[in-house]
Amino acid sequence: MQYYIHYTPGRLRIQTPAIHEKPAGARSFEAFVKGFDGITSIETRVVTGSATILFEEKKINCEQIIGILEKHGYFCLSKAETSDEFIEKTTKKVLEVAEQIIVDSAGGGIGGE
Repeated sequence: MQYYIHYTPGRLRIQTPAIHEKPAGARSFEAFVKGFDGITSIETRVVTGSATILFEEKKINCEQIIGILEKHGYFCLSKAETSDEFIEKTTKKVLEVAEQIIVDSAGGGIGGE
């Protein structure tokens, strides 16, 4: 997954290749985001390329944050996957694997043929 976004009021979690396995990129990203009025904290995880941003909604909103990040090349909303899309895709893969296990255990099909 290159880009991911999950939002709840006052909290935004994203994944971005701009910080994935890039310690210097993550530090630069953190410093950039900390400069926004209304940001209360930011935590990045270089291994996963994720950032959790806590903010005051009366001063800045999710759309503004994402807009600024996009403008500066840190994020691409059009390529982002939401948590619902991620769950749907993962569930589909799990069901496909489960179906294959059932078919294989039945000897190739119903009735063991």
